Amino acid sequence: MNKILNVVPFKSSPIEIQSELFRQNVDLRPYELSHSLQSHPLLELQNLVALAKRLPPLQREYVFAKQEFGTHETGDHYQHATSMDEMSTEEMILNIEAQNRVIVLRNVETDAIYGTLVHDILDQLQEQIEAVSGPISGRESFIFISPPRAYTPFHYDPEQNFFLQVRGRKDFAVYDVADRDVMPEVALENFLAQNKRTPCAPEFFNRYRLFELSPGQGVYVPTTAPHWVRTLDEVSVSISINFRTPSSIRRDRVYRFNRLLRKTGIQPQNVSPRADNLRDWLKSEILAAPSRVKQGLASILGR
Repeated sequence: MNKILNVVPFKSSPIEIQSELFRQNVDLRPYELSHSLQSHPLLELQNLVALAKRLPPLQREYVFAKQEFGTHETGDHYQHATSMDEMSTEEMILNIEAQNRVIVLRNVETDAIYGTLVHDILDQLQEQIEAVSGPISGRESFIFISPPRAYTPFHYDPEQNFFLQVRGRKDFAVYDVADRDVMPEVALENFLAQNKRTPCAPEFFNRYRLFELSPGQGVYVPTTAPHWVRTLDEVSVSISINFRTPSSIRRDRVYRFNRLLRKTGIQPQNVSPRADNLRDWLKSEILAAPSRVKQGLASILGR
């Protein structure tokens, strides 16, 4: 335990996002990162075992890993620790090479020790990110411990993501966030409004860009960019550092607004990856107005 508690804060960012590359690609396309977290003691297996013991069961998720390549995420292959009591998460981690499960430690920023790590990483990057994107929010982090030859199916997420490879090697495939064959507008509306994921049509599945990640490498994944991940022939440890930006929040609101329009029979126009034209700004502001009025009243009333 002393080894964990005595970890020294970073003097500089362990992730090299290269500000100009981030400026060119944020919201639009993935690009490769480098980092130094592969040598961080908190990401060694014995310390991840200690973390698993501290996390609540609902933050310990098991993904059945030997999926058929080319399948899509349905949620059926996910289970939480509460429903898998024949072996503890700690035992699964220690025996990960023989497991048929990717272990996902969710929202590790809620842990006092790992929360310090996550916030330290983002604090070091905040000035670079916010110079491009505006204020960041919604900080969170997931850690993935995977057996050899595990496949995580095609899926997409609502956050900006720095996905970092710490141990082992992975193929990380990312699709064009603006490709409406792969991700139709209706699919994005259903996802952002109802968390319903739509599979990729088989004829478009091979349109991905592949990143071959080794320890010390990573990839920036724009919000809602579809992706799949495949572990190679060794145990893998990865960490994702996630956050929201004003553009990702605005885009989320626009798709929610468009879903309401579509239900009335109106066919809304496509949304750009940054949702940054006047029409989308207005839609976002309209949808945000009720919560802002509520916040204003609460402030006035002292609540």
